[in-house]
Amino acid sequence: MARYRLHHSLSRRHVIRTLYRWAKKHFSDTRRCTQQKVTDAYLVALHLSRLIFKHPYPSVWWNMLKDGRPNLPSYTQAFVRINRLLEQLQQVACPVRAYQEVVIDSMPLPICRPKRAKRCRFAGAKWGYGTQGKFYGYKLHAWMLPSGEIVQYNVKPANLHDLTASYELNVQWGKYGGPKVIGDKGYCCLGYIHPPKKNTRYDTGWRLDRHPRMRKRIETVFSQLVAEGIRSLQAKTLRSLQVRVVLAVLAHNLTKP
Repeated sequence: MARYRLHHSLSRRHVIRTLYRWAKKHFSDTRRCTQQKVTDAYLVALHLSRLIFKHPYPSVWWNMLKDGRPNLPSYTQAFVRINRLLEQLQQVACPVRAYQEVVIDSMPLPICRPKRAKRCRFAGAKWGYGTQGKFYGYKLHAWMLPSGEIVQYNVKPANLHDLTASYELNVQWGKYGGPKVIGDKGYCCLGYIHPPKKNTRYDTGWRLDRHPRMRKRIETVFSQLVAEGIRSLQAKTLRSLQVRVVLAVLAHNLTKP
């Protein structure tokens, strides 16, 4: 995937123009009917620009874009159309290639504050635990390269153990070239490289001279995703949540240093 030096210090017009040039290579740039105001490529570029400027609220950002672009569709129309592109966005964000080693970890995706969980009607959301305590929602489980690129991910209910949720990622293990999977002590299982526990009776493959540094890298990437607003989600369905996540992953992979 191409890399671009995009930063919130640049002008909004420059960022959108650069994203649009990239999006035309992967999404349709033709209007299907006369009523369609923008193409799919331009729509994806506009949605990705919010992540570059780290604006937490999609609806507010869209209204800001409409101030200088009166021909844009309403946010409701733009939201419906970007949801329809979910499968195509997922293919573009995480193309299948062969890798030698990947790092695996998870991060919380809370749907609401804990005190509102009893009234929350978000389908599939569950109680779970993270490094900051108990939360209600989902978890993002991801494979990441040592360079910082996210190569595969899934979104699962928060009550699933990290090892259980990782099995779905491992289904694609052969397609990704059979890489070595490096995890923390939560992935204490044969087939993973992880720090040994006190009662571990076999060599887990963990090497202090390189693996802790790789583990720290994925924590840095998750912090960057949080700073870009991946947890500031205005979502009422699992599909809309998945759209928010794939846009954040795509923006990260495009602008990764």
